[in-house]
Amino acid sequence: MLKRLIFTLLFTGVLLHAVSGQTGDTDSLIQELSKAKEDTNKVNLYWKTGVSLIYQDPIKALPYFKRGTDLSQKLGFISGMEKCNNGTSIAFSYHAKYDSALIYIEKAVYYAKRAGNIKRLSLAFLNRADVFVNLQNYPAALKDCDTAIVYAQQIKNNEGLGRIYSIMTGIYKDLNQYDKAFAALDKSDYHFSLTKNRQMVGMNYSERAVILLQLNQIDKSIEWTRKAIGVADSLKDINNLAAYYSELAEAFSKLKKYKEAEDAFFTSLNYAKQTENTGQQAVCYTNLGVLALEQNQFQKSIDYGLRGYELIKPETDLRREQIIAFTLATAYLKSGNSSKGLEFMELSNALKDSLTKQQFSAETAKQQAAFNVKEKEREIFVLIKNKELQQQKLQKQWLLIYGSAFIALLSLISIGLLLNRSKLKQRMKELELRNRIAADLHDEVGSSLSSINLLSQMAAQPGTEAARKDDILQRMSSNARETMEKMSDLIWTIKPEEAEGSNLKQRMERFSYEICGAKNIDLTLELDKLDEKDLTMEQRKSMYLIFKEALNNAVKYSGTKKVFVSASNGNNVLTMIVKDEGNGFDMQSVMKGNGLENIQRRAAGVGGKLEIDSVPGKGTMVKLTMPLKV
Repeated sequence: MLKRLIFTLLFTGVLLHAVSGQTGDTDSLIQELSKAKEDTNKVNLYWKTGVSLIYQDPIKALPYFKRGTDLSQKLGFISGMEKCNNGTSIAFSYHAKYDSALIYIEKAVYYAKRAGNIKRLSLAFLNRADVFVNLQNYPAALKDCDTAIVYAQQIKNNEGLGRIYSIMTGIYKDLNQYDKAFAALDKSDYHFSLTKNRQMVGMNYSERAVILLQLNQIDKSIEWTRKAIGVADSLKDINNLAAYYSELAEAFSKLKKYKEAEDAFFTSLNYAKQTENTGQQAVCYTNLGVLALEQNQFQKSIDYGLRGYELIKPETDLRREQIIAFTLATAYLKSGNSSKGLEFMELSNALKDSLTKQQFSAETAKQQAAFNVKEKEREIFVLIKNKELQQQKLQKQWLLIYGSAFIALLSLISIGLLLNRSKLKQRMKELELRNRIAADLHDEVGSSLSSINLLSQMAAQPGTEAARKDDILQRMSSNARETMEKMSDLIWTIKPEEAEGSNLKQRMERFSYEICGAKNIDLTLELDKLDEKDLTMEQRKSMYLIFKEALNNAVKYSGTKKVFVSASNGNNVLTMIVKDEGNGFDMQSVMKGNGLENIQRRAAGVGGKLEIDSVPGKGTMVKLTMPLKV
């Protein structure tokens, strides 16, 4: 996992290498900014300053990209908005905040399409593919890679093509599709050889070695790793030398050549210390601990393991932390230190549970929703039992206290009962709401899954034509994607805090840019006055689903070239408008179609009012007004 992250960061770094070489010293750029006029040149200075800071501290780079975006918006500078949003996305990726990275790369893709710059379009799709890889959304990543290839081929961008095929190699490797991985790697090597990019050639050698190691072709893996080391050594590429020597050591470990493996890990550790790469240092100490354990050198294993654990804990790499904890637990137990062994075994098990939850996040979220409903039922039962026990206790006390004390105590009991009743009533409301959401999940997803099942049976029938099968598979893919989106929306309404970067405004922005960008529709968003904290869970859910339905209808059916979306709340009232300049429709003939009846019902369910104003040839406006809870 850690090596994968290091490779991603190095790869992203190469994407910006050509830019960073031109940005110069950060201090001089900041001085230029202080003197620059409010024009497009200043936007480029903001962008260059952010790029120059990404390697040192990606969070420090964010304010410069933000200022560049704001100035670009003020000037109507589309290319500046694309570049600054792209930079923001890469900064979040460096900080492992991939949900936020996805939001901003979606914006970059949208503005790259509007700018019409084919090279920037290819880069935007490539960077989005990299974000999808980190989110383990491989189908979306491969789709973006295919799109990036089309753009890169149009302008004969061999450097870009080499990088695209490198990402595809990693995807196929993770999917255990090794033939496709080698084919993509061969194409990447070819394009990088044309540009003479030796650093990326070396990284491809390393990637080939990793795949061969997974296939247990250890001698070949060592051969390719040595080639990668030779390239990195000639370039003084210390970052990659640390990773390559670590790979070499892992290959020697599989061959039980412990001395060679130990020497290679120490070489990797030395390079990692030179670059202050604590993650790679932790990898080395962890593997040294495992090596020592395999040779029954328990104290040595403990010493290495503790060093690795101290380094990896701040990195929040749960997989590596779990490996270290398990190694330490085994070493302590075999050395006779049972208390320490059990302590680290418990830690290892806890980390293993956390990893399982991460790997199966969608299923876990669904199970968590069901668990919450049962937990609420249990809490209500406990509250009732506690109330009965309290009443029994008060009855006994009533027999022992004087009249005056009885009156005072009775007053306090009454207040307590009222408070408990209010809390219980609120809990019942929450339980009812969660049950409704669970029903929505069942109803909306069930039909899509049934459709996928039916289509799969149709595709499996003998004699089905190839074209027909392609059409069925396309429909299955579309249904699966819609099912994932519906599950994501419904789970988000229950626990929006689970996904970083997923508040209501960001979610609305992401959906708007994605759907309008796909159709090249000019989008105007005004969400700054929307304050989510004033909305209940049910209001947030209904508002978001009404917004999606209205915007989806505008994009798919109106034929518009412009869409306006605004949302604000004040004076205890929320107002949301989705407006297009498209074909419009006859209200009498369409009111029961296009989901309009459904959004009317949702608005009424939260005490709101939905107004739909449409005239053929003059566009459509959907307006939601909803009273907020005081």
